[in-house]
Amino acid sequence: MRPLLFILTLCLAGCATYVDRGPRVRVAVEEGDYESAATIARNFAADEPKDALVWNLDAAAALRAQGKLKESAKILEQVEASFREEEERPGFSVTEATLASFSNGYAEAYRPRPADRIYASTYQALNRLELGDINGARVAMARLRFVQQAFGSGQLYVKPKQASGKYDVAKASQDERTKEGLGMIEENLASLTAEGSYDDAFSHWLQGMFFLRLGQDPSDREKGRKELLAATQLNGSNEAFRRDLKDAEAPTSEGQGAIVYVVTETGMCPDWYQQRIDIPLFIVSSRVPYVSVALPAIRPSGLNYNLKLRLDAQDVAVPLASRPDALIAKHFEAALPGIKAQAFTSAAVKATASYLINKSSEEAANRQNSGSGAVLWAIATKVGTAVYTVGTTKADLRNWSSLPARFSVARLEAKPGQKLTVVGHPEATLTLPAGKVLLVSLKSTQENHPVVLRCTPLVP
Repeated sequence: MRPLLFILTLCLAGCATYVDRGPRVRVAVEEGDYESAATIARNFAADEPKDALVWNLDAAAALRAQGKLKESAKILEQVEASFREEEERPGFSVTEATLASFSNGYAEAYRPRPADRIYASTYQALNRLELGDINGARVAMARLRFVQQAFGSGQLYVKPKQASGKYDVAKASQDERTKEGLGMIEENLASLTAEGSYDDAFSHWLQGMFFLRLGQDPSDREKGRKELLAATQLNGSNEAFRRDLKDAEAPTSEGQGAIVYVVTETGMCPDWYQQRIDIPLFIVSSRVPYVSVALPAIRPSGLNYNLKLRLDAQDVAVPLASRPDALIAKHFEAALPGIKAQAFTSAAVKATASYLINKSSEEAANRQNSGSGAVLWAIATKVGTAVYTVGTTKADLRNWSSLPARFSVARLEAKPGQKLTVVGHPEATLTLPAGKVLLVSLKSTQENHPVVLRCTPLVP
């Protein structure tokens, strides 16, 4: 029995450092300190190999916000190489990989979730465009199209099968104490998923705009039309989407003046936290009726910054394109039944083992002529197994924490020399350069924090 308790104690060693380190990157991004965010994330990626993937995602996003596009693109190359390596393995299953990404443990290497794959490819496509690497952008668009087709669907999630003879998850979910904990998770989810979808309209528009404005032949134009149609089907209220689709469906013509696309990233993606839930132990004993289970959960960040723009003296609306926060929530909501089933069943098995160890030590302590040592050992065993039950049911909170809450896109007609101004605190202004098609990138997490503003001519 003593060796077993020793092993249980060892299981608690090496607690995950992400819980302590993760918020440092997120706070830096919230404050607009992208240099610190990139430095912290890159250092942690080098220090924690099993968490390197998620740290590199944060680093790439922070470098992009700084305007260090080549460095951001280089890291995303490494990230996407690891994605492809996984996807090309014999027997790889999109569904199994997705479900596993939501039920990982801290002891295992981080597994990418659908949002990671979609937005890594989206950022890489933007990087290539802003770097003027048209061939690289074409490759990035092809990768983005594959990722959205493979991972941008609710079909990824299957209803978990009840493990016969192990634990009745459905029955446990109806317990009043259990429902109370689950209700807290569901309440936060409801505020995010109402406008959510499994796919991203902005990413479809980005591909459509690329093939429409930088395409080489009619087949590219048709690709653009299909992607713009997909974008408008996901979000028909965005005027830029509708106008671009109309252009793609009409004969090719020369426009008047420059087309200026303003792409904004605002707010912060959901905050991940741990929600402890009490579940009944039907298979153990009435003496230990409940055990505490840790589930991952998400809640809105509370940062909802609506940027105001002005072209010279004219106000400019920047309509919503997509909501990464809602996409993340939508996928999490679909994965939650599987997360719950695995966590509940695992906790019940651990609680059973804990109960048996306690029972054995108790019986030994109660035997005739048992000394004080046996009694002390029984107490120590109970403490040890209680710590084991709690310590090994920690929720995996690793996530790409620096994604925005919203992408917005506006399409303007403008002339070189006009000034585009971000109105607010702080104020930022740029003078539009010459070019037929311009891409303006704008990022801010909240008012009174730094604004990233730059412009790239896509078509001279």
